[in-house]
Amino acid sequence: MSLLKKLTGWTLLSLVLFTNIKTPTLAEFTDVDIEDPHYVAISYLQEQGIISGYEDGSFKPYKKVNRAEALKMLTLASGVISDSTITILENPAAPFTDTPPFAWYTKYLIAAKEKGIINGYEDGTYQPESNVKLIEALKIFLECFNDLEYPDPTEYSFADSSQEDWYAKYVAYSASKDMLTITAQNEILPEQEMTRGELAEIIYRKYRSKEGYGFGKATYYGAAAHGRNTASGETFDKDALTAAHKTLPFGTIVEVTNLANGKSIQVKITDRGPYGPGRVIDLSSGAFKELAPLSQGVMYVQYKVIE
Repeated sequence: MSLLKKLTGWTLLSLVLFTNIKTPTLAEFTDVDIEDPHYVAISYLQEQGIISGYEDGSFKPYKKVNRAEALKMLTLASGVISDSTITILENPAAPFTDTPPFAWYTKYLIAAKEKGIINGYEDGTYQPESNVKLIEALKIFLECFNDLEYPDPTEYSFADSSQEDWYAKYVAYSASKDMLTITAQNEILPEQEMTRGELAEIIYRKYRSKEGYGFGKATYYGAAAHGRNTASGETFDKDALTAAHKTLPFGTIVEVTNLANGKSIQVKITDRGPYGPGRVIDLSSGAFKELAPLSQGVMYVQYKVIE
């Protein structure tokens, strides 16, 4: 059974939702445990054979990734390059002025450069040992795909980026697929240096977005709203398995999964909201506590319409 296989057997009887909570099998990395923020992403990608770890059995999710490592990880994950199809030249030319012809990463640089995925800096360097930034990782990864339709960058506005930036189209596409982690201040931190766990999250969200999954922050509302009318006209019950979403039709059944532990629950949309940056769904307190302690307040989730 796949890690995030859709839950089955739910029924809706007399407007009462019955559901099961599922916790997936622990990732087979010695240093990736449940409650790691990228637990689901890393576990899924490992199960699918998309990523691998180190010889000692670890993944090192918090290790910063340099530009050479990121190139290998992202191009192999996209499938545009594979170890079995890369041609190893007997006397390869250095692809950039600062990359030796026989480094472990040279074959990946040559293959990616030939495909137009990378072109280096204006001075002819690639700076393979520099830590990769978010915007650089997005460019590398998205340039691996030839069939992407980039949305209008003006449709997406963030406090720390502009539609005039060279990377605007990559940010816009990533935002449209919920691949970005957006702060409460509506920032994406484009210059942040990426870790292996964060790169795994980007890869995972790109893969799963094709299957109809959305991603973002989930919060909850409870006792203060208990007994009040919701936007659908139903009376809010803090203990019922319900949620608020900005656009989904009332009555829609949505499966919500905590990305830090893989627990899933199905809820019914009865209200409108949330509206804060990066927030995608507001759960009843009864639903939220099935996935995480209420004291946590907010969690990163994936969600998908079931019916």
